[in-house]
Amino acid sequence: MVIDGDALASIRDLVPAIEESNVPCCFQRLPSVRYFINIDSMKKKGACLSLSEVICLSDGGPEQLQSLGKDIQPDDPAAIFFTSGSTGAWKAVVHSHSALVETAISVSEIHAQVNDKNTGCHLCQVHMPVVSSEGLLGPMLAVGDRLVFPESVDLQTCLYALQKERCTSTLLYPSHVFEIINLKGKHDFSSLKLALISGTILPKPILDKLSKVLTPNIQNSYGMTEALLVTSHVPTDPVDGRVQTVGRPLPHSEIKLVDDNFRIVPVNTEGEICVRGPNVFQCYLGDEDKTSAAKSQTGWFMTGDVGVMLDDGRIRHLGRKDDCIKKNVLKIYPVEIERHLVGNSKVQQCQAVAIPDEKFVNEVCLCVVLKPGVICREEEIMGILKERLDKHHVPKHILFFDSFPTTGSGKISRKRVAEMAVERLNI
Repeated sequence: MVIDGDALASIRDLVPAIEESNVPCCFQRLPSVRYFINIDSMKKKGACLSLSEVICLSDGGPEQLQSLGKDIQPDDPAAIFFTSGSTGAWKAVVHSHSALVETAISVSEIHAQVNDKNTGCHLCQVHMPVVSSEGLLGPMLAVGDRLVFPESVDLQTCLYALQKERCTSTLLYPSHVFEIINLKGKHDFSSLKLALISGTILPKPILDKLSKVLTPNIQNSYGMTEALLVTSHVPTDPVDGRVQTVGRPLPHSEIKLVDDNFRIVPVNTEGEICVRGPNVFQCYLGDEDKTSAAKSQTGWFMTGDVGVMLDDGRIRHLGRKDDCIKKNVLKIYPVEIERHLVGNSKVQQCQAVAIPDEKFVNEVCLCVVLKPGVICREEEIMGILKERLDKHHVPKHILFFDSFPTTGSGKISRKRVAEMAVERLNI
């Protein structure tokens, strides 16, 4: 099992003697594990090896590892990633060697264009999701880029590393975006050629400000643990479209949008995003039922995400299919409401959820977490939304929360937020 220093503290609870004992039988609570590889350690401690020691573990050294590669086939399992999705229930996702390699090759070609075929330098923010680690770090290494790892995800630490190492690309946390556009003092971001903001649709005013402060080349992309990176942009895409859409399918990916009967919908029509290709996972480890429910016999992975394919092949991502609020005959996706408060000086987080309603079956309730120390009334937020939304999309209720519950992977649990809203409204 490969771990880092943060995970080691949790492992100690299961295996107290992990750093003292060399005897495999000390793993009574984890009987199949023989060693841990601590990537934050430079030397062996008990059953914890360092990465350099693993490379030279046997008498054969690196040469023996290279010889092992002759027996490995492209479709052999290469890695297991864990995802909780939006459910909070962890699933073990198995990917092949082909998935990792194909993703690296396809994305590296795009990054080579960004850097004019020269090598670049990528700022890697720790604790980023698997889509960024496998979909971005692998391609960076494939084209010979340098990787810079800041000590923490604190914005000031990241910006210091970015400027000091003259990074040419980075992947930003959505929460960093609004801190960056309000930066004070002098900062030199002239080396930056690409900023990726995965999974966040930015309103044009925010995009314009970020482009002036950071770099004109800001892009969104689309991927998930089960399908690694699926779409990306090319340098010739229009500036606004790079963030308002998630780009086109990568060369190794097939994408189709389907209706509830799994029939392909026309262009510019809403449908569920389905993906097929070597980047799609092999199975959920030890769970045939969940695997067969998510993947068709012909290899199509039903993502559970809803989107629209535009005339030029770019995909506009609307959100999770399960998150759709069905108000009478109207379908409302939370992002259609939430995006109008992105970057608001008083709003830290917001979640639009469905609540029961006698007239429309469901109504919209907007749950809001304010930034520390600010005061904001319901009327103020309602006024903003009434200016920007049609009357059917305007929430019936606005509730304020101190914080939102999260899933095991740190994502906001929209299902739990909806339950809390129903409890508060006593419906």
